[in-house]
Amino acid sequence: MKDKSSRKRSSTAFANFSRKKLKTRHDNADTLPWRSVSRPTISGLDGDDGILELEEIEGVEIVYEEGEQGKVARFNVIDVDEDMSDEENPALVEPVTDEDENDVNSQEETFDSEKLLPKWHSYGLHPQLTRCLHRDHFIEPTPIQSAAIPVALKQRDVVGVAQTGSGKTLAYGLPILHKLFSMAPRKPSFRHRPVQALILAPTRELALQVSTHLNAYLDIGNIPFNNNGTNTDRISAIRTKGKQKQQVDPPKKPPPRVSVAAIVGGMSAQKQKRILDRGADVLVATPGRLWDIIEEDENLSKELRRLKFLVLDEADRMIEAGHFAELDNILRLTLRESELDQIPDDDDPSIFGQRDSPVEDDKEKVARDQMQTFVFSATLSKDLQRNVKKRAKPQHHKRSKKNEKSTSTLDDLLLRLDFRDPEPEIIDLSPEDGVVSTLAEGRIQCLTADKDVYLYYFLLRYPGRSLVFLSSIDGIRRLSPLAELLNIKAYPLHSQLEQRQRLKNLDRFKSTPNSVLLATDIAARGLDIPSVDHVIHYQIPRSADVYVHRNGRTARAMRKGFSMLMCAPDERRVVRALLGNLGRQESDIPEMSIDLGMLDKLKSRVQLARQIEMAHHKSKKANHERKWLKETADALEIELDSDFAGDSDDDTPAKRLRKADQAKAAAMKAQLRQMLSQPLLARGTSAKFLTSGSNHIVDELISGEYNEKMLGVGINDAGSDLAQAKRKKAKKQLAVKMSKKMVKDETEEEWTGIA
Repeated sequence: MKDKSSRKRSSTAFANFSRKKLKTRHDNADTLPWRSVSRPTISGLDGDDGILELEEIEGVEIVYEEGEQGKVARFNVIDVDEDMSDEENPALVEPVTDEDENDVNSQEETFDSEKLLPKWHSYGLHPQLTRCLHRDHFIEPTPIQSAAIPVALKQRDVVGVAQTGSGKTLAYGLPILHKLFSMAPRKPSFRHRPVQALILAPTRELALQVSTHLNAYLDIGNIPFNNNGTNTDRISAIRTKGKQKQQVDPPKKPPPRVSVAAIVGGMSAQKQKRILDRGADVLVATPGRLWDIIEEDENLSKELRRLKFLVLDEADRMIEAGHFAELDNILRLTLRESELDQIPDDDDPSIFGQRDSPVEDDKEKVARDQMQTFVFSATLSKDLQRNVKKRAKPQHHKRSKKNEKSTSTLDDLLLRLDFRDPEPEIIDLSPEDGVVSTLAEGRIQCLTADKDVYLYYFLLRYPGRSLVFLSSIDGIRRLSPLAELLNIKAYPLHSQLEQRQRLKNLDRFKSTPNSVLLATDIAARGLDIPSVDHVIHYQIPRSADVYVHRNGRTARAMRKGFSMLMCAPDERRVVRALLGNLGRQESDIPEMSIDLGMLDKLKSRVQLARQIEMAHHKSKKANHERKWLKETADALEIELDSDFAGDSDDDTPAKRLRKADQAKAAAMKAQLRQMLSQPLLARGTSAKFLTSGSNHIVDELISGEYNEKMLGVGINDAGSDLAQAKRKKAKKQLAVKMSKKMVKDETEEEWTGIA
């Protein structure tokens, strides 16, 4: 066996030999040694979870060769020793000595979890995980974590139901990472890693979020880490210890002990295939994109048959009828097969006789029998998933217990999932009525045509991050330009946007304190957006579980939040059915108090903004039709009439009409700007004399605690105002009740009866 000095000399000699200019031939771009490029923060594309990560390559020569179908591009890579990445050429990576290996692992092995994290110590998690928990100040587990992690560490299947923002990701992520860290070798190699854990999520944003959270626990200590979870700074310091400064920059890094990768739609398919070629221990994916890759990659389908962990996040959404047909195909790969159901493979040499290696078959059978399944969601109930627009079927057999919970969808899960545990552990920590204790709810009764005005009033009255949910994309497209004209920072988020724009808008909403996110229900599940102050149901959700998940975007991790229902008269039946499925009444959600005088002032602004938007839309449509006519006429070689062809002439009627419309639109925009520049005054507030009137605002102006858009209303949050209004209403009702009682008592005293 060679000593350390001989190993270093051999690696140096190989490096000197590899500096010769060599050419490596590549038939396609997928096999080229791509490497990631760090983007400057000023580009505005940070916070996208690596989905827009740029890659580059140097020293590539493109050669065109004649083929059967014409010229075909071939690639020659020059200077292999400098350009080829570690993953593509493992021989170029300088070996890490045993002393360096011990230095890397010394921090995680010496972490004293019993002293620093006493409430986590009893679980016996891997030291690296406890170090990361201490780094993130997770001093104690959440209720769902304390209930699920001990069971999961005993190789039990878990079905967990808990309120949103309760830490379900770590509830299944920590047991998986603990098992993988315990199994991972101290010196990971560059060989292909089979997928050992598969996490399925219903949306791209949720899958990327789960991948980011798990990657954060692959880091050692609080040293910055890259997207793959590799502690590059620590490795770099060890590798350059005692060496000259003219080392290769950036330094070569060994592979991580555990790797996590995300496979979602909207990103480069070639890059995803390269990630899967390298292999990943934990694969976070959406069913659609994953099934597309499985159909082209037979090796991946074989790896999924030997999974050790299967996770369904937001399971109620994943198993709804008519959704995610690809999910059924993926789950079939994880089913155990009986001997009668097995179909021999044509490439299997044992097809004509006994199997050559029965030991390997037994190992594969054992691996398939040991898969652990996790199912987590905030709602798992058939009654919550029922579409409230459809009339519920009559129940002939009424339940004897009024407080008995609704039927669980565990039966539906058992039909689709192959639980290895004969009795999976069911952990139900969801609140009885689907409402988090820190969430305040309110509603506004208004006409459908006045919803824009009431929404505008709420956004000005209670500034902050507001997430507005709509059921249709057309509604978002109508509200977005309207909010822009009213100087409201609003960002759309729906399925018809490109993935790059979706992530960019989501990042802008996270980084802007007073902003609005106009979203469909794709943002209702799983997204952990920090500090969402308000959730506004502009359009009523059609099922109770969607309502619960919408409200879960605020009041997360025991923080305060507010939810508001905007209910039109024709939507009251839907609201009653919605709350009925949650076991609640319409009166349980109090109505908010509105300053009608200020609402009238806002109505003129909204109406003017609508007129401007309609004029702009009309002009845009006319320009599009005129452009289409010109292109069609040019293609058919037809000469148009003077009204269309004479755009350069100012005397044409069409040109004069367009100029008049543009002037009218410019005048309306100037009028709207003037309206927006004037502050709104609450009832009882004087603009000329600050100390006059019934509402004095001089103290607010001096202290600096005032609403910039509405003077005289204060800066209370919506939940506090709603609680204060409830107290006033209760006092008023009590006063009315007492007065009625007094009148009744006086009447009884005056009545003397019949002599």
